[in-house]
Amino acid sequence: MTGPALRHSMFHAVIFPGEQIFGNDRGAGQGNADEALMLRRLLRFVPAPNARIEEVPVVVFDFETTGLDGQQDRIIEIGAEKLIGFEVVDTFSTLISTNVELTPYIQKLTGITPDMLVGQPEIEKVLPDFLKFIDGSLMVAHNAEFDFMMLKAAALRLGYDVDLPCFCTLKMARLLLPTIENRKLDTLARHYGLTFGSRHRSSGDVRVTSEVLRNLITVDGDDIQCWKDLQPFQVD
Repeated sequence: MTGPALRHSMFHAVIFPGEQIFGNDRGAGQGNADEALMLRRLLRFVPAPNARIEEVPVVVFDFETTGLDGQQDRIIEIGAEKLIGFEVVDTFSTLISTNVELTPYIQKLTGITPDMLVGQPEIEKVLPDFLKFIDGSLMVAHNAEFDFMMLKAAALRLGYDVDLPCFCTLKMARLLLPTIENRKLDTLARHYGLTFGSRHRSSGDVRVTSEVLRNLITVDGDDIQCWKDLQPFQVD
């Protein structure tokens, strides 16, 4: 049995099609088409325009990766928090095994070493679980163009299309905080009096990004009430 969030998304319709798709009276050509459909699964969520932000699940997420190239590089860590009304209701955190080399720069930046990835699950195991975690949610990240690009690239390699609204706290800060020196996550953390549990590790960055989001909306974003108000900060 699938949960309510899955039933109300396009993900459910494609992963769990009705039995009529596989009727015995279908020809071989139709069977091949059905098989191709099953190999491309769509995860989609579009809330009502006037849905209030505090009523819609929001997933704040962050990836650590082997580099900046969506085609050549790979995700090595996922951290995410699911918020409802800015309260954490669920979390997702894992390291991910990869065959892509970790450069000395990435190891120094993240503190993640090759030994730490030995025995960790591969992306083929992690991604379906993460897609279930984010289904039916708004996505938020800092510098979200990068993280969302890496998510979609990883999903496409495994036969998934991800079409979820994704918003960027960097874009929000540029509009709502025009006078601060820059909108790096470290700068925003200082501005709001936040501290990192671990910098450049996914869960630590996510915790701070969640608090930055809450402050941007509740302290500095008087006009941001509904999810449609976030659309100027959306990424593709």
